[in-house]
Amino acid sequence: MTGYKSLKTLFHQHSNQDKFNVNGELQRRLSAPGALLLDYKIGDDELFVVVTNEILAQLERVWSNEVQLTRLWGQLPQAAQLHYLYSLLVEEIQSTNEIENVHSTRHEIQEALVAARNQPNGQTRKRFQEMARAFHLFFETDTSAQLPTSLSGLRELYDTLLKDEISPDDRPDGELFRRGPVSIIDGVNPDPVHRGASTEAEIHTRLQAMLDMQEMEGGSALMRALVEHFILEHTHPFYDGNGRFGRFLLGLRLKPLLSAPTALSLSAEIMREKKAYYKAFKETEHPLNHGEATFFVDSMMRILQHAQESRTENLTEKLTALARLSHVVTDWESSNSEELTDYEQKILFLLGQVDLFGPRSGATWDEIAQFLDRTKQTVRSPLNSLEQRGLATKLSQKPLVVGLTEQGRALLGLDA
Repeated sequence: MTGYKSLKTLFHQHSNQDKFNVNGELQRRLSAPGALLLDYKIGDDELFVVVTNEILAQLERVWSNEVQLTRLWGQLPQAAQLHYLYSLLVEEIQSTNEIENVHSTRHEIQEALVAARNQPNGQTRKRFQEMARAFHLFFETDTSAQLPTSLSGLRELYDTLLKDEISPDDRPDGELFRRGPVSIIDGVNPDPVHRGASTEAEIHTRLQAMLDMQEMEGGSALMRALVEHFILEHTHPFYDGNGRFGRFLLGLRLKPLLSAPTALSLSAEIMREKKAYYKAFKETEHPLNHGEATFFVDSMMRILQHAQESRTENLTEKLTALARLSHVVTDWESSNSEELTDYEQKILFLLGQVDLFGPRSGATWDEIAQFLDRTKQTVRSPLNSLEQRGLATKLSQKPLVVGLTEQGRALLGLDA
């Protein structure tokens, strides 16, 4: 941040005889009107954030970006919104896995999302299916009701998200969390870069402080959510899966505050800025910074803004393509040069939206019927007609999924 230096930087800028000035600066920051003092310790120091002018400017930029994103999002038809969110889910799950060096393909995640949606009881299990089921919480209207408010709630959410992905040797062995110590290495140096809370009792105390922050006054809710993310990762309550769980919880925490596209874009942006993300943790934990998380909040808000900007650019491009698609369909309605029935035109328009916005290239039979507000039997005839004309094809039988052929994509102007 311009003009506002870390305590560690100030320490190194002063001579040994002048280090008292750094301690004086620490006290000035702790007593500043914009200081948010938190009941959480890093070493011997209390965690705190100073709401600087730059932090306020960052918040203003985040809200300004949200206004623009919300405007673009509102221009999408409901079907396009749904399939775009599924695209973001695929990218989010794949990115959060990749950050932890867990290999997953887009196809695997797409299959898991379909299975989680169509097989609530999941007789046939797909890899990442339980993780995909947990991510469906982002489709809930009142996501805040799904946020854990207790220590047992945190463990339940962890199990929902990751129980099928954690090896038996790495599952929690305490009452709720891990019982033994952990050391985190960065894969480059043999020495640990961080050690989480040493006992389960300490984990309980630290995570309760995080939960209490959700109800505290002072500071913006967005800023507190980012600090809560730091606390969870710093505590490291599990042997494995802390990063994936922490980023999922952060996204869930952000959804009531920001748009769903923003909340579901964070892991992908963190993946692109992984070095800055980990540096933000490392700097906050450094003893010479005395528990100051101001720079962590600043770094996370920059990552958040970059995610918003990337999403805004992508949505703008998608809306331009949607306008071309809508123009083609409007021409049919006026000229009917393709001799398509009303149902056939509407089905092609839906399949065009799915092709533009979705992670996969087709729509289910149920979805098509719902889109037309007709029974599945009613839409069977126009579907068969489109298939006979070479414009649509069955991509799978169970569930029945229909997508555009290359001829269909060309007809809709999607091959450009």
